[in-house]
Amino acid sequence: MKKNLYMPALLLLALAAWSCGKTQDEDKTLASTHPKLEKQLSRDSIELPTDNLENASIYDRYRITEQEYYNSGDYAVPNMYRGKLAALDDKSHTEAATFKTALTEGLKQGVNFAGKYTVVTVGCGTSCQVHYVVDRENGKVLDKVQSSMGARYSPDSRLFIINPTDTTVNYKECQNCMPQGFVFENGKFRKVGTTTQDR
Repeated sequence: MKKNLYMPALLLLALAAWSCGKTQDEDKTLASTHPKLEKQLSRDSIELPTDNLENASIYDRYRITEQEYYNSGDYAVPNMYRGKLAALDDKSHTEAATFKTALTEGLKQGVNFAGKYTVVTVGCGTSCQVHYVVDRENGKVLDKVQSSMGARYSPDSRLFIINPTDTTVNYKECQNCMPQGFVFENGKFRKVGTTTQDR
């Protein structure tokens, strides 16, 4: 009986010793543990995120222009509307009824633009937003503008920037991401630097 157990025990001991020796001798590289994966990684190139310095001059130009707009004082609103906030007039714009729920929900923000307006942003797909301007005195939807990267605006200014400058955007490759400035006057958006006739 002892003789019958001796051989399997000896075989197990030899196998354990061989396994330990192999583990110590092996260098634990990706090639030794996952040779197929290592081969694939060496063949495929890995694309790194856009380097922020790649388009630094374009970014700086947009940033400086934006700062000039803000610092000019040309778009300041002297008086804030303090009256009762009107509900949405869904007959005031062709799209108001279509987006009634989103617009009504957005109006809960109160006045957030140009002294007496509420900007309500509605998504229109990947990298697409439509910004509706609602007059809070009468609830009418007055105008809209579309962006790819959001917008920047404030309650005390008529200035509205779509696609505000962002260091993570590669402006060389994304033409629809370029920042643009608009001024809101007479119930309409006008691109900064143009006249009403250019619109």
